[in-house]
Amino acid sequence: MAVPPPDATLVLRSPQLEVVLLPGKGADVYSVIDRASGIDVLFRSPWGWRDPATVPPMGDSQADWLARYPGGWQLLVPNAGPEREYDGVLRGFHGEAALIAWNVDEHTAGTARLSADLTTAPLHLERDFVADGPDLTVVTLIRNTSPRPVPVMCVEHAAFGAPFLDARCRLDTSARRIAAAAGYDEIVDIAVVPPAGAQRSVFAGLSGFDDAWVSIASPSAGFGIRMAWDTTTLRHAWLWEEAGGVLGYPWFGRAYVAGVEPANVLPDDGPAETPVLGAYQEWRTRVTLSRFEL
Repeated sequence: MAVPPPDATLVLRSPQLEVVLLPGKGADVYSVIDRASGIDVLFRSPWGWRDPATVPPMGDSQADWLARYPGGWQLLVPNAGPEREYDGVLRGFHGEAALIAWNVDEHTAGTARLSADLTTAPLHLERDFVADGPDLTVVTLIRNTSPRPVPVMCVEHAAFGAPFLDARCRLDTSARRIAAAAGYDEIVDIAVVPPAGAQRSVFAGLSGFDDAWVSIASPSAGFGIRMAWDTTTLRHAWLWEEAGGVLGYPWFGRAYVAGVEPANVLPDDGPAETPVLGAYQEWRTRVTLSRFEL
């Protein structure tokens, strides 16, 4: 497994968690490690971490994004999903925020503040990370720095994988509605996590939240994780499960992952459904990933 060099990372620690951030690559959360067991709950792509500067462009925004995708947890802004054009500017697959280098404004043993300014949209971004006991809390500020309203997609692209994830896991959610994205089969039982190699792919939108959360309990690991968020801005979530179902690019049957992704749009939403951030206005979101005992 490719591991980023120490000078490319920020490490946050609490008594229960060790969190590795990548300021030079999208302010990604690269690892969330349960210190008692040493288990990293996040997914790692088959190619792992690569220095973004060493990855040659492939001529397609989706291929470029995936070639730089190490797994883990990204912020997708100002676009999520297929590339789209706004005001004559192409917003690439899954947006700019997860590809660029972020500034490190503050860093202590258990906290960090990172910031960035985008070029494909007039947005200033800040991410505050706090590791406290069994919780990692991420507060994100998205500010429109222009006098014009700006359509902004926002998705917290968190993905979980082995050895934490296996077929003994149970997935639960407070969502009242679950709808498969176009081209995907309906989910028979959301609680069931398929085994690795099941040749199954799931992509769905979760909605109808009040108290928004999704949890994955892992008897094999001996603990579970719960992702909870404020629905003021992130009203929905995306659910992505891949268990060897994509035999072609990019996974070639090698991916085993469950993604839980709080979002302000549903998977099939396009420009017409994209929320608009007003002139000089800002959104603030809060997502907490918590470890719990079984």
